[in-house]
Formats: sequence, structure tokens, C-alpha cells
Amino acid sequence: MLQQLRRPANVLPLRGVARLALSKHVLVAVVLAALAAGLTLLAMRRSAAASLATEVTVRSTSDPFDLGATTAASVELFNHGDRDVRPRFSMSWLPYPYYWRVVSGPAILASGERATYEIQSPDAVAAPPNGLAFQVKVNDAASIVYAISEPMRIEQSGRPIVNPGLRLWTQRDPASGLLAPAGWRSYDRPGRGDTTLLQSASVFGVQAAHLRVVQDGAGGSDDHSWTHTGLIQEAPFPEAPFDIRLLSRAPFRANEAGWPLTAFGLEIADRTNGMIWFLFQQTGTGDREYDLPSGHHIVVFDVPAETWSDRTIDLQTLYRQLNWAPPERVTFKLFAAAASQVAADVDGYIERIDVASGGTGRR
Repeated sequence: MLQQLRRPANVLPLRGVARLALSKHVLVAVVLAALAAGLTLLAMRRSAAASLATEVTVRSTSDPFDLGATTAASVELFNHGDRDVRPRFSMSWLPYPYYWRVVSGPAILASGERATYEIQSPDAVAAPPNGLAFQVKVNDAASIVYAISEPMRIEQSGRPIVNPGLRLWTQRDPASGLLAPAGWRSYDRPGRGDTTLLQSASVFGVQAAHLRVVQDGAGGSDDHSWTHTGLIQEAPFPEAPFDIRLLSRAPFRANEAGWPLTAFGLEIADRTNGMIWFLFQQTGTGDREYDLPSGHHIVVFDVPAETWSDRTIDLQTLYRQLNWAPPERVTFKLFAAAASQVAADVDGYIERIDVASGGTGRR
């Protein structure tokens, strides 16, 4: 009698191997079936989500703050479905819904009704930049369904300064925590014991950027540090004269050599030529213009105190007079500052810097 062969413990019989292989195939089939069902359900949900029975027509778009982006739109809706719609608006260029503010239009659009909605972007982040294709997306607040407009693209405007009116203070600097107007960057350099202020404020009924520095003057005559705050934007070199509208509460002070000790105004800087300060302060003796030994050029406009003033800056002509070659780009800095050698309160407001204006104010 042949001796019965013993099977190793880790070896399955052939029938067990076949059963195991079959169970694996069944498991794979079940998983694939479940996946297919899930994808079908997702496709059905997507199809349903995009089936809001509302016609979306964009009648007009605008950029009232000159951000180089669409920040307002007039949208007509026609509800051709059999139930009411509570419309919410967003733009398709973002991967998530960032709902726009409804300025006018009915909260509920009844079945068979047509209405026009005026909508505004809540901030610069939600606004599609010019040159980028986007669609207006309308969600029904009471369900997951939505409808979209035809794609559109707004041509780029070519404005040298973004947001010249200094509106939409929604950008926060991660270092200082200060807010800045859309398209601008805030900066803040307070000295020890000094205070700075940078915010949007209303003065005499005009909304403007408020810049203020209070310097305690504790640095002494040998300390040449400054306390300053302001807004910065890099932009193309302005080929035409431009206007700036401001209100100044900052008397001009300088040492015997002409070095400013207080400053409120606009700094223009480029990496090749240097720096120009256009200051808007009370001198009591008229406008001044001179060079410092450092090569910095100073222009002081003797503006009245507590009064809104317009001044025109012709940078192209000034560069020519200084024998400076105009660069492709310059840095615009709106600022208030005071040297640590003096106790001073430098306070001023800037409503807008209109680089596309061509110049209409006083020089």
C-alpha cells in the first residue's frame, strides 16, 4: 500500500485554490459594479445639478473701480420652469462658489417670470480678471440645481494703475495685519513710541485713504531713522501727465540742508535712476523743487490745509529735465513719514491717483 502523501499546511487543495480565485473574481466584479453605479449616480446628479430651468443672459459688465477685472454685472434671468427660484450668483472662473452681492432684483423669481439683477463682486478675489474667460453661474438657494450663461471674455484695459480710487480695502498684509485697497500693498514702519494709521476713511463727505504718522521725536539729532506708513504698487511708467487728489494736514519741515523731516505725498522710484518725492504740504512760501546730495529729487507742492486739492504730475517731462531715461516700470508709493529728530503729526488723505487722466489739475 502506497504511503499517503502529506500536504504542507500552507498549500491549499486544488478545489480550494479554484474557490479562492473565484471569490476574488466575484469581489472584483462587485467592486467594479459598485464603482460603475457610483459614477452613474454622480453623472445623474451632475446632470440634475446643471438643469435649473432658468435662462441666464448677461446684459452688461463693468469695472467701476478700475481693477482690471469685472466687478459688476447686469444679468437677466427667465424662469421657464414650473417652480420658483431663489437665485444666487457666482462666477465660473473660481473652483468654488464665491457668491456675489445682489444690489437689485427680486429675491424670488416665480415660474414664468423674467427679471434683471444688478450684482457686484464682494471683493477683488471674486472678480474675474480681464482677458480671462468666465461664465455667470446662477444657483437655486433652495436646491443644488444651477444654470450658467454663455462664456465671455472682457478685453484688458491697459490702465497703468490698478484701483486708482483706492477702494475695496479687502487685502490684508500677512506681516502687519493691515488692510489695503485691492491691487495695492500696505507697509508700516513704526518707530518705538510712535504711532501710524493706514485705513479707508471719510473726510468732508469724501471716501479716501487716510495716512497718518505721529512721531514723538525721541530719537534726537543723531538718529536718522523714520516712522512711515503707506501703500505701494508697481506699474508701467506713465507716458502722460496724471492727477492726484488729496487733503493735507501736514506742514512741511526740513533741516537747513533741505532734508525733509516730515513728508506726505507720492514717491516714484525705479532701479536705474533713483527716487523722486512729490510732497503735498504747507510751506508758506510756495512750491519748492531741489535735489538732495543723495541724488533724490524733491518736489514740494504748497497745498492749502484742510482743503481738497488737485495736482498734476508730469513725470515724462521731469525725467527729461533730470536727464533720466524713463524705465519700463516704476514703483508708486503713497506715504506719510516723519524723521525721529522731530516731534510731528503728519496727517493726510488721498482720494485717487488717476494715471489715465492726462492731467487736469494744477501743476
